[in-house]
Amino acid sequence: MTPKRIALIIIAILFAVFILQNAQVVEVRFLFWGTEASRSIVLLVTFFLGLVSGWLSGWKQKKPAENKPKPNMS
Repeated sequence: MTPKRIALIIIAILFAVFILQNAQVVEVRFLFWGTEASRSIVLLVTFFLGLVSGWLSGWKQKKPAENKPKPNMS
């Protein structure tokens, strides 16, 4: 196992423990909308929205290899 994979597994375990310890029902309000949900569900949704937005911003910034300038060999 690579160190990166080990770190990801440790972070995932810590996140799971954090989620399980925050199972209370909380009120969620956004603009004119409001509901009650388990805090763990709210945290999971927030986490996955952050993952998706981070992935999309990284995906948008990647440049194709053809657009890179070629080194000048002279």
